[in-house]
Amino acid sequence: MHTCKAHWLGQLFNHPFLAVEPTESGPVLHLRREQHALHWEEVLTPPELERGRLFRQLVLNCRQGQLVCAWLPRARAEALAERLKLGWFEHHAARVVPLAERCLVLLEAGYLRQSRWQQLRGWVAAEPVRWHEQALPETLSDRARAAFELVATLQQADAHWRGQCLQEYCAQALAAHQALFDTLEAHPLTPAQRRACVTDEDHNLVLAGAGCGKTSVMVARTAFLLASGQAEADELLLLAFGNEAAAEMRTRLARRPENAGVQVSTFHALGLMIIGQATGRTPALSELARNEQARLRALARWLEQLADDAQYGMQLLAWLRQHRFQTVPTPDFARLAREWAPLVAALKLYGEPEQITPEQEAQLALVRPLLARYQQHLREAGEIDFDDMIEQATELVRGGRFVVPWRHVLVDEFQDISRERAGLLLALRDAAPELSLFCVGDDWQAIYRFSGADVSLTTDFAGFFGATAVTALDTTFRFNNVIERVASRFVTRNPHQLPKTLSTLERSEGPCVHVLPVADNETMDVVARLLGQIAAQRPNASVYLLSRFRFSLPDDALLAGWRKRFAGLHIDAQTLHGAKGKESDCVIMLGLSRGRYGFPPEKKQASLLDALLPVEEDFPHAEERRLFYVGLTRAREQVFLLADRQIPSPFVKELLEGGYPGVSRWQG
Repeated sequence: MHTCKAHWLGQLFNHPFLAVEPTESGPVLHLRREQHALHWEEVLTPPELERGRLFRQLVLNCRQGQLVCAWLPRARAEALAERLKLGWFEHHAARVVPLAERCLVLLEAGYLRQSRWQQLRGWVAAEPVRWHEQALPETLSDRARAAFELVATLQQADAHWRGQCLQEYCAQALAAHQALFDTLEAHPLTPAQRRACVTDEDHNLVLAGAGCGKTSVMVARTAFLLASGQAEADELLLLAFGNEAAAEMRTRLARRPENAGVQVSTFHALGLMIIGQATGRTPALSELARNEQARLRALARWLEQLADDAQYGMQLLAWLRQHRFQTVPTPDFARLAREWAPLVAALKLYGEPEQITPEQEAQLALVRPLLARYQQHLREAGEIDFDDMIEQATELVRGGRFVVPWRHVLVDEFQDISRERAGLLLALRDAAPELSLFCVGDDWQAIYRFSGADVSLTTDFAGFFGATAVTALDTTFRFNNVIERVASRFVTRNPHQLPKTLSTLERSEGPCVHVLPVADNETMDVVARLLGQIAAQRPNASVYLLSRFRFSLPDDALLAGWRKRFAGLHIDAQTLHGAKGKESDCVIMLGLSRGRYGFPPEKKQASLLDALLPVEEDFPHAEERRLFYVGLTRAREQVFLLADRQIPSPFVKELLEGGYPGVSRWQG
C-alpha cells in the first residue's frame, strides 16, 4: 500500500507528522526532518484509528509512549489502519500460531493431566499479549484466527475450565468404548469402574473396597489404553506383590489376544530385570531370601553360634528370663529365629530408630550381631536379598542406567506398598516424565505394617506422588448390605481412613453378624455344631474358619474330620492375614478374646519391631481394626464371631454394645 500523507492543513498547525508508510516490519513515520521506522515489536497494541469531524488520527501505543499521527484523510486513513492492523496481527501470528499448535498437541493428547495443564499454563503465561482483549481483523487467515482464539481461551482458562475439559474427555471416552466396558467381563462394568479406567491423571488412586472388582479394573484399564490407542502393549507394566496375584492377572489378560506383550511382574522380578538390563548381569538372589525355612534355619544356627560367646550367651539368657520367663540353660533357638526374623529384616531395611527405650535397647543389642552374620553371609556368597534388589534397582533407574520403556504402570494392592517400593515407582516416573501411575488399593484393608507396608502412602497419596485423581469403586459384588453396614461403620471409627460409601448387589433384612459367647474348652464343639447347622440349611456352602493367630485354628486332623463329616461343605481354615483376597459364603472367626494373644493383641509396651517399622498410627489398634474388617468382609452371607465368654475381644464388645444394626447374639 502507498504512503498515507497528512493533509497540508496539519503543517499550518505545526503538526510534526507528514505521512505514514506501512511496511512488513512495521509503520514508518515521515517527520519534517527525518523518518522514524517502528518495528512491530515496539507497538504494544493494534494500531487504532480515531475519528474527528473532518480528519482521522492514527494512534500507536508504543513502548516509549503513545504516538499520534493526525490530519489523515478519512478514506486513505481507514485503509491504512486496516493494513497496519493486519500487519500487526500477522507479525504476532508468526509466534502465536506455533504456540497454538504446541498447545493443541497437548490438548489432543487425551486427559488433560496436571503436568500437561501446568505446561500449557507456562507457555501461555510467557505470551506477552492478552489476546482475549484484542478484536481480530476480518481479513486475518482462518489458521491465524484459530490460533489467536485458542491462545485467548487458554489465557482466560482456570481450574473450572480444565475441569470441564476433563468431564468432556471422560464422557467422550466412555461413549466411544461403551461396548468394551459392557462386554469385557462377565458382567458390565459399573459406572465407577468405567470412570476409573478412563481417568488418566499423572497419578491415579483407585480406592477399591472389599469385593469391588479391583482386578477387573486393572484388566479393563489395560484394555481401554490399548483400544483407545493411548499405549502399545509393550508400553504397559502391571505390578503385583506376589506370584499368585501376578499369575491371576496374566490369566485374565490372556483371554484377549491384543494383550499379548503386556508385561506383568512382581516388584521383585521387576528389580531383578532392571539390574540385569542396566548392568548386563543378573544378580545372585540368596536362597535365604527365596526360602523362608532356609532363612529361619540359618538364623537359628547363627544364634546358637553367638550364644557360644560367654558375654552374648549371658545377655541372651538374662533377656529370656525377663521376657520369656525361661530358666533352662539352653534357649529354643528355632523359636527365637521365628520371632526375631522380622526384627533382622526391619533393622537391615530401616536402620536403628532415633529414640529407643532401655528394654528395646537390650533386645536390639542381641539382634545386631544376628544381622551382622546375615550380611556377612550375603557378602561372602556374593548374593543379594529382595530389599537389596529394590534398592539397587531404584539407584540404577535414578542414575539413568535403565531406560524406562513404559508409559503406564498399573499397581495392584497398593495399600501394601512400602516406602522403598514407592521410591522405585517415583524413580520410574521421574525417568519417564510422560509415565502415568495407576494404583489400585484399599486403605481399609492395609494390614501388613509388620512387613514394612506404610498405609500413609495411600491415605496421603497425593502428598507423596503429586497431582492425583482419586476414584472410589462404590459397588461390592461380595457381601450383602447388612455385612457392609456393620463392617464399614466399624473400620471408619478410625477417622484417618479415607471415606467411601459402598453399595451392595445382595440385600438381607435380618442380622448377618452373629456373636456366640463360648468357653475356651468348648470352641471346637461349637464350631462343629455351627457347621452342622450350616450344612442343614445350605448343604453346598463354603465356610472359612479364620483367626488372628494360627494356634486358634483347628489342627489338620480335626479339619479333615469335619470335611468328611460335612462332605457337602467346602471348609477351609486360615489366619486373617492369609485370608486376604479370599471369600466364602460363611465366616467363623475364632480366638476372639482379650489379652496378649487376643484380638486385638494387648501390648504392655511398644515392641522393638514397632520402633523399627514405619510410624504407627495414633488411633488405637488402627491396623488390628482393619484386620477385623478384613475378616468380616470375607463372608458373602453370614459371619459367626466365637467370643471368649469370660474375656471377650474389645472388638466384639463394641459390636454388641455400640448399637450396630445387623449384629445379633446368636441363640443357636
